[in-house]
Amino acid sequence: ILGAAPTAEEGAALVKSYQEQGILVTLVGGIIDQCIEQNVKMGASLRVIPLGYDVTSVIHVVSVAVRAALIFGNVKPGDAAGLMAYTKERVPAFVNAFSPLNEVIVAAGAGAIALGFPVLTNEDTFEVPGALIPKVAPADMNAASLDARNIKIKITKIDIPVSFASAYEGEIIRRGDMQVEFDGSRVDCCELVHMKEPGEIEDHKIEVIGPDLDEFEVGSKHSIAYVVEVAGKSMQEDFEPVFERKFHSYINCIEGVMHTGQRDMIRIRISKDTFNAGFRLKHIGEVLYANVKNEFAAVVDKCQVKVITDPELVTKIRHEIAVPMFNKRDERLATMTDEAVDVYYSCIMCQAFSPSHVCIVTPERLGLCGAVSWFDAKATNELDPTGPCQVVTKEKPIDERIGEYEDVNEAVRKFSHGALDDVSLYSIMEK
Repeated sequence: ILGAAPTAEEGAALVKSYQEQGILVTLVGGIIDQCIEQNVKMGASLRVIPLGYDVTSVIHVVSVAVRAALIFGNVKPGDAAGLMAYTKERVPAFVNAFSPLNEVIVAAGAGAIALGFPVLTNEDTFEVPGALIPKVAPADMNAASLDARNIKIKITKIDIPVSFASAYEGEIIRRGDMQVEFDGSRVDCCELVHMKEPGEIEDHKIEVIGPDLDEFEVGSKHSIAYVVEVAGKSMQEDFEPVFERKFHSYINCIEGVMHTGQRDMIRIRISKDTFNAGFRLKHIGEVLYANVKNEFAAVVDKCQVKVITDPELVTKIRHEIAVPMFNKRDERLATMTDEAVDVYYSCIMCQAFSPSHVCIVTPERLGLCGAVSWFDAKATNELDPTGPCQVVTKEKPIDERIGEYEDVNEAVRKFSHGALDDVSLYSIMEK
C-alpha cells in the first residue's frame, strides 16, 4: 500500500481487511502514520510491515519477489523474461496506490506492472485493463485487488468479538498482558478429538462446563480440556490426530490468544485486551467448530465442542479418556515399519512456492518438513484424493537395502516434473 488513504479510518480498515485474510501487507508513506493513529499492530509476525516513508522503500518487497523467483523458480540470474514470467504466475501480489500520484510513484507502479502485479488506485487516471485500475474507492480496494489478481480466499465468518487470521499465529502474550492462563505443565489439561455416532451429536452445540474467564482472578492458572466430537459417513479414527494437530494453528489465529503444545501438554494464554473485548471460553468452541467443519467438510457432517474448566472433570477426562487414546495411537505407530505397509505416499504441499519439490513419506520417514507422517499423508489422501498426497506403490524393487524402487522413481519423476530422476530412501551415500 503506497501513500495515505483519504482518512485514517479507511486506511486502517483496508490494512485490517487484508490482515484478516492472511495476506502479507507492506506499507510505504502516509499509510504508516494512519495505522499508528488507529492503533493497528504492526510487525513481521503480524504480516503488516512498514517499509519506510519514501516511495523508493518499495524496493524491499520487490526484492522478496525477485528472490523467490531465483530461489524457488530456478530462474537464472540475468533471465529477465523468466523472472517476470515466474512473478506473474507464481507470486500473487498487487499494489494499492492512493492519490496523488507523482512521477516516482508512477515509475514504481510501472515496475510492479512489469512483474505482473496490478496497480489499483483511487485517482482518476487512464486505465490499462488488468494492469492499472483507476477510480477504486478505498472500501472497494480489497475485493477489486483480489479479483484483479484472481486470488481466491476461503473464509468462514466466525462469531467471536476479536479478529481471527493467520497473521496472529505466533503472537506472544507476556505475563503482564495476560488475563488468564491454562497450563498443562502445572495442572491437568488436554485437547481431544473423539469420533461419535451421528445420533450422539447435536451439530454446532458449544458447551462450557465449569467457570468462565470472568470468574477467574487476573493472572491465575487453571485446568482446561476441550473435546471436539465429530461424526460423518466417511469419518475414521485415523483422522482424529490429524484434526488435533490443527488445533494449535486454529487457536493461535485468534487475536490475543497464545497456544503452545499438544495433547495433554498444552498452554493457553488469553490477553487482557481480548478478554475486555468480550472473548469468553465459548468462543474457543466457535473457532474449533468453524474450522473443523470448514477444513474437513468432506468427512465431518456433524460437530459439537465441549470446553471444560471444572478441575475434577478435566482430571477425569485426561486420565481416563485422553491419555489411554494417546497411548493406543503411539503404540500403533511405534510398531509400524516400512515393510509393514504396501504403499507409501507422495507429498507436494510445498510446490506452491517450490515447484519441483516432492517427498516420499513412509512409516519410518517423515516428509522433509518434519510435519507430515505416513498416517497424516494417508489421511490427507483420503480426505482429498486429488490433493497433494498421492498413493505411491512399492511393487518394483531395484535395491531394497537402500530403499530404491522403480515405481517410487516413476512417482518422483512425475511429481518433480522431471527435476529428479530417482531416489533411495535409506542412503545418500550410494545414490
